[in-house]
Amino acid sequence: MKKNQFLGAALALIVLGHSCKSDDYRDLGTNDNAQVQFTSSIVGGVTTRVTGNAWDADDAIGVFMKQGNGLSNPLAANKKYSTGGNGNFSGQGADIINYPQTGSVDFIAYYPYTTNLEGAILPVAVENQSVPAAIDVLYSNNATALTKASGAANLTFSHKLSKVELTVKPGNGLTDVNGLQVVYNNVNTAATLDLATGILSGASAAQDVTAKTTAHTGVQLVEAILLPGDFSAKEVVFTLASGTFKWTLPANTTYEAGKKYTYDIVLLKNDAGHEVAVTGMGTITDWTTVPGGSVNVDIDGGQTPTNPGKEETLFFETFGELDASKKERIGTYTGYSATGLTYSDLYTATYADIRATSKINAHVWLPANKDTGFKIEGINATGATNLKLSYKLAGNAASLPTAGVKVRVNGIELAVPTGVLEAEANTYATIDISEIAHSNRITLEFYSTETGNTNGYRIDDIKLVGTK
Repeated sequence: MKKNQFLGAALALIVLGHSCKSDDYRDLGTNDNAQVQFTSSIVGGVTTRVTGNAWDADDAIGVFMKQGNGLSNPLAANKKYSTGGNGNFSGQGADIINYPQTGSVDFIAYYPYTTNLEGAILPVAVENQSVPAAIDVLYSNNATALTKASGAANLTFSHKLSKVELTVKPGNGLTDVNGLQVVYNNVNTAATLDLATGILSGASAAQDVTAKTTAHTGVQLVEAILLPGDFSAKEVVFTLASGTFKWTLPANTTYEAGKKYTYDIVLLKNDAGHEVAVTGMGTITDWTTVPGGSVNVDIDGGQTPTNPGKEETLFFETFGELDASKKERIGTYTGYSATGLTYSDLYTATYADIRATSKINAHVWLPANKDTGFKIEGINATGATNLKLSYKLAGNAASLPTAGVKVRVNGIELAVPTGVLEAEANTYATIDISEIAHSNRITLEFYSTETGNTNGYRIDDIKLVGTK
C-alpha cells in the first residue's frame, strides 16, 4: 500500500512538473518584465485602412509564440492582441502572453484576427469587398530569437493578397460615371493560409465579385482585393444606367501577392458601341504598384494593345559550369554566363569563391564566420522601370535565416525578405526583391557578416528584370 502511495505521489510530481514547464510563459508577473508587447510596421503601408497608412483603433491580430520549427506545439496559440490605432499591440486577460523564464522564442502573427482557425490554418475569403480592411490578410514571421530582455517585439507585416485599383472616368458619349458597378466575373474567392509557413493555397469557390466603388470628383475609384493567381481572360463588367461595358483581361495576366495593379479606365459611347479605354498609370505607392498597361476594349470583347510595356530580363547569371574538384576566385573566373561585366571581391582577405559540389552546379560560396561578399558592376538597365531582383539562396545548414545574406544595389541596402530557408540543408529557395530604384547602370553586391553567417551560404541564378 505504501509502495502504491509513493508511486502515486511521484507521478503527481511528474505531471505537475510537466504542466509547469508547458505553461511557463504564463503568470510570471509584471515585475519579471515577462509580458509580451508588440510594435508593428506594414510593408508598403495599408491603403485599405480607413486612416490611410495607419492601423485603425481596435484592429486586432492573432499571435502565436513558439520554439523550434512549425506550429504543431506552440507555447501560445492564436492570442488576440489589439491596438489603439498607433501600431502598438497588447493583450488582455487570458490573451496576455509572457516570455518563458529561460530560452528564446519566435512569434508569428496575422491580421485580421479570427477564432475560426483550424489549428494553424487561416481561412481566407474575398467574396465580400464592402470593407476592404476586413479581407486584407497580413502576415508576420520576422520576430525571432527573442527573450524577456528584448523589449517590445517589432512585427513586420506583409500583404498576402493582391490589390487591383481602377480609376474610372467618363469619355465620349458620357457625362459622368455616377452609380457605377464593377464586377469581376468567375474569380476564385476562397483559399487557406498556413500560418506556420506563410503559404497561401487551395484557391477555389469561383464566383462573380462586386468591387468596392467610391465616388470622387468626376471619377469613381474601384478597389478589389483578390486572391493571387492567373487572371488571363477574366472578364470585368462595368455597368451604368446607360449600358454595360466589358473588358477581358489580357493573356498572361497574373496578379502576385503584395502587389497593387492600377489602371486608368475611360468609358466611351460612340458609333462602334460601348468601349473601355484602359491606360496603366501605376506609381509606387503603399503597396508595390504594377502599371496595368494600355488596351482598348469594345463591346464584343475585341482588344487592341497600345503600348503596354513588357518585362525583360536585363541580367541573368548562372555561373556556368565548374568541376566539383575546383574552386575559382571571383575576379579571375572565366565561366560566367553573363558577359561584359566586372566581377570582384568585396573582401580580398576573406573572399567568396565559385565552386560546385557533386550535387550542386557552379555557384558562389559565402564562407561562415567571416565578413565576405562579391560585387557585379556594369549591368545595363537603360530605359527600364519596375526593377525586380531574384536569386537562389541555400544554407549550409537547415532553416538558416534568409537575411543572413545582405544585398545592395548601387550602394543602397535592400530590404531582404525575412524568413528561413528550406528545412533541408543546401536546398535552394528563390528570394525576390522589388521596389528597386531605377538607374541606367546597376551594381549588385551580395555579402554576409561574421556574426550573421555562422554556417555558410550558396548563391546561384541571379536575375534582374525590368519593364521597357
